[in-house]
Amino acid sequence: MKSIPPRNDILTLPMHVLIGKIKNKEISSLELLELQLEHISKHDPSINSVVTINEEHARAKAMEADKALQQGEDWGPLHGIPITIKDAYEVKGMRSTGGSPKWKEHIPNKDAVVVDRLRKAGAIVVGKTNVPLLSGDWQTYNELFGVTNNPWDIHKTPGGSSGGAAAAVSAGFSFLDIGSDIGGSIRIPAHFCGVYGLKPSYGLIPKSGHIPPPPGMLSHQNTLSVAGPIARSSKDIHIALSILAGASPLEKKGWKLDLPSTRHQNIKDFRVAIWSNDPFCAVENAIADAIEELATQVGKLGATVHEDNPGVSLQMNDDIYWNMSTPIIASGFPKSTLDSMEKLLENSDPNDTNPRVRQARGALLKQQSWLSYNERRLRIQAMWEEFFTSFDVLICPVVFTTAFDHNHEPDLFNRTITVDGIKRHYSEITAWPSVATLPQLPSVVVPIAQNADGLPIGVQIIGPYLEDYTPIAFAQAIEGICSGYNPPSIVQ
Repeated sequence: MKSIPPRNDILTLPMHVLIGKIKNKEISSLELLELQLEHISKHDPSINSVVTINEEHARAKAMEADKALQQGEDWGPLHGIPITIKDAYEVKGMRSTGGSPKWKEHIPNKDAVVVDRLRKAGAIVVGKTNVPLLSGDWQTYNELFGVTNNPWDIHKTPGGSSGGAAAAVSAGFSFLDIGSDIGGSIRIPAHFCGVYGLKPSYGLIPKSGHIPPPPGMLSHQNTLSVAGPIARSSKDIHIALSILAGASPLEKKGWKLDLPSTRHQNIKDFRVAIWSNDPFCAVENAIADAIEELATQVGKLGATVHEDNPGVSLQMNDDIYWNMSTPIIASGFPKSTLDSMEKLLENSDPNDTNPRVRQARGALLKQQSWLSYNERRLRIQAMWEEFFTSFDVLICPVVFTTAFDHNHEPDLFNRTITVDGIKRHYSEITAWPSVATLPQLPSVVVPIAQNADGLPIGVQIIGPYLEDYTPIAFAQAIEGICSGYNPPSIVQ
């Protein structure tokens, strides 16, 4: 066995580098696990990202992985790598709550599809990472496990709903985690915590075994919501996608995955569209500046760069998204909440754009109206398909702000976020994520810079539908000209 690098250097390496070290026997799976557990024990109390750990099982699997390697057996691309899983996914034999007290004792007898695929690729599930109640917020806290803090500044949120996952990967507590995303729940935490995240093309990764819906329910496809990886490099994202993507168990007998390869590898070959800001949802100055600087650097390296977008306004996109996503989310609302929404709408103006009224209107949308909005969504998707005959990727903000102070006002519609000295409504947080969500497009978040307060700035790299490997390849091509992942001070 070769000498082991210092603990913090090991724990902040990209996953693919660590897999190489395990397979080359530079470090054993058990040694890596012990370093990881020690680091979590020492530093996670101030972050509170890893909420459930099964040390006994993880150690047994790590020893098994090391023994297998000594005997010439290779479990797959993730052989012996210890990972965490967002507590929205069921993990066999491990408490899986969805952040809800209702399921605080829920121990599944079956893995979610994503967990099963990661285990079959050789990964070892060490623990679960925190979520908001039923993954229903862009901050991460619940009454079971408390508040998760941002490892870059514990007074700020890591985002949500995959905030525990992004914080754990950023802080060196995990080498890979799996998030879920309908309103930016992978991308916003990745942006806030300075790591990489992928919202894949819709339907590419099965969500069966995700909570919500309640455990045991078979419905997991809903037009917008997806599962995707959070990691520390674009190569790690690529590896994870190659493992996770594929038909659901009920469909695999008739469908096989055959994704297009990346359009390009070299940065000079990419045709890049830039959408750095928009008056409908103006972004923090530092975010717009960072995107413009990235565009300049990409152009200097030979890529074709133009300010452009598919032609659908951010406001129109946001309106359609609200009316399509709210009924999905409201499907789990209690009758009392829906009754209150009906009363609110009785006296409201049909043109009222107040967020509370918008939510009620969307929650009570009739099926016929929803289908009409879905037709508009499909037309927008067609506009994107045409757009990507002229461009390969589009770069835009993830959200209008960097990580903000914790704000646990119970009524989300009373919350505000201060950006460049101006108070903004909390509901604006979905405007930029919906750019990729509504047309079901792949979006890779890449950390590119920091603002004046030292908080990470990420961008969305959006690619053509089912061409997920193209934005991932572009993310890899720009790693030398943007910040990429840097460890926060907690692991320096």
